[in-house]
Amino acid sequence: MPAAPDGPTSSGLVPAAQATSVALRASVILTSLTGAVVTVVAGLVSGANAALGAGLGALIAVVFFAAGQYAVTRLLSANADFALSGALLVYLTQVLVLFGLIAVLKDATWLNPKAFALSIVICTVVWVGTQLWTMQRIKVLVVEPAAGTDRQAADGAEVEQ
Repeated sequence: MPAAPDGPTSSGLVPAAQATSVALRASVILTSLTGAVVTVVAGLVSGANAALGAGLGALIAVVFFAAGQYAVTRLLSANADFALSGALLVYLTQVLVLFGLIAVLKDATWLNPKAFALSIVICTVVWVGTQLWTMQRIKVLVVEPAAGTDRQAADGAEVEQ
């Protein structure tokens, strides 16, 4: 049975683009929910400035990491040879910019810097954990077969088109 062009194959393997989309969606949803919880808790514990700081930290973390995921995906589609080094460079840049923001806003009076920093750290851990968890559970095609050709399924039997 042929697979849908954008869906998993009959062997359960998923094209890389779809795996990235699934991982990105899961990470955005779980990190946003975590950010909302952290914002509410910070507001209840320390007031409006803490809620503002936690909400801003969560928003920044989600936007930074989603943009980084987009950059890595573009890099992979353009030149897969630089995938690991590019991904590490993007991640290092994100972490350095986030720590820079924490350092710049540590004396801000309009938000609670501790809630801001804690929200960024918690959202970063949730984002990375969700990415790892999602990618461990998806069978990603490393080499995608050309359209219109016979290919081998996971069990070695030929799949006819």
